[in-house]
Amino acid sequence: MAVYYVWSGATGTGTGASWANAFTTLTTAFATEAAGDTLYVAHDHAESTASTITLTSSGTFGNPTKVVCVDRGGSVPPVSADRRATGQVSTTGASTINLNGFTHYDGIIFSAASGASGANIVLLSSINGGWLRCDNCSLRLGGTTTTNAIILGSAVSGGNFAELNNTTVSFASVGHSIQSFGILHWRNTASALLGTIPTVLFTPNLGRGGSVECLGVDLSAAGSGKTIVGAATSVQAQFFKFVDCKLNASVTKSTVPAGLGGTEVDFIRSGSAGVNYAVYRHRSSGALAEETTVVRTGGASDGTTPIAWKVDTTANCSYSMPFECPPIAIWNDTTGSAKTATVQGIWGGGAVPNDDEIWLEVEYLGDASSPQGSFVNDGKADLLATAAAQTAASETWGGSTTKFKLAVTFTAAQKGWIYARVKCAKASSVFYLDPLVVLS
Repeated sequence: MAVYYVWSGATGTGTGASWANAFTTLTTAFATEAAGDTLYVAHDHAESTASTITLTSSGTFGNPTKVVCVDRGGSVPPVSADRRATGQVSTTGASTINLNGFTHYDGIIFSAASGASGANIVLLSSINGGWLRCDNCSLRLGGTTTTNAIILGSAVSGGNFAELNNTTVSFASVGHSIQSFGILHWRNTASALLGTIPTVLFTPNLGRGGSVECLGVDLSAAGSGKTIVGAATSVQAQFFKFVDCKLNASVTKSTVPAGLGGTEVDFIRSGSAGVNYAVYRHRSSGALAEETTVVRTGGASDGTTPIAWKVDTTANCSYSMPFECPPIAIWNDTTGSAKTATVQGIWGGGAVPNDDEIWLEVEYLGDASSPQGSFVNDGKADLLATAAAQTAASETWGGSTTKFKLAVTFTAAQKGWIYARVKCAKASSVFYLDPLVVLS
């Protein structure tokens, strides 16, 4: 595998063989490198052009091209201690930056456009099934045209994957956003949002589906008046998951999804306070969030704080398309004899809800010869069946009025995890649920 050097200040032969004879742009370096080669970019590299930059590496799925920013005054060849995060590749005016090919970047700052211009940073704009990884990088939009975006893939390229590790993003207009036409993983990034914070950070695209997972990312710069995930009509299968992320207390997590086939949004252990029980789920049929006031005495807790789930359904909710809560897991050691799983709830409906308005579904291992799940629920028997009231309860809660419990009986054939899912089907209603399954 060959090694090449890239430094905008080089005045030698331009072969890339050394710092003195380095390529002066990544564009010329990519015209020479082959799959598996390494391009060392000087810490003081400052490449700029008034035209579009398209960097397409020769890397392959199993043999990517590596692009690493290093201290030009360090070891030759560079070692880990020489790594830096200051090399810059930028465009001015209305000039986009396209990053294509199977490439692993480390420590590069990409800045696209300037002034009142329109330009994007596009990852894998022309590849189907490509991947790209950025470690310790920064993706920065400089033009102030409101439609500019950092984009993974495009409406005509699919199956793309990008991973951003300790990589920041920067914007120059509140109209800017991040869009994904593939799978985007963003991880382990402190102070991730720089510059002008967009009104909507992630804008679901109107073409191919996409998936965004943020794990350990600090998004707290987006505060009042800002939304993490937006919504739009005609969006195709957009999935957003935020796990262990830092948020601003005043931010709106997501706009109501426009349809069941559009966006699905989950926030897990993500918030502004030092708590480990935060949860938020948003669907077109409703939203779920943690609750610490209307809680059941003796119910779910993080060891200090009693916890419940508040489910607020929309007018789109129905028996046919209910809001589905996240699964509540509990280990079951009993096989061959019946067990009953119970989840407690309360609401302000004036009477115990019916079994077509809310019910419990339990998934268990009912087949001794395979791991295929078996299911049982306490909802009404079928679409044409007559609804009946769920069971009243006498638990102590911190608010609301009408107590009820959901319970199903099953016989497991194997030991294993039991997954309990509450389905809420009463439109425009609020339910409080204790996310603690009791087996008896």
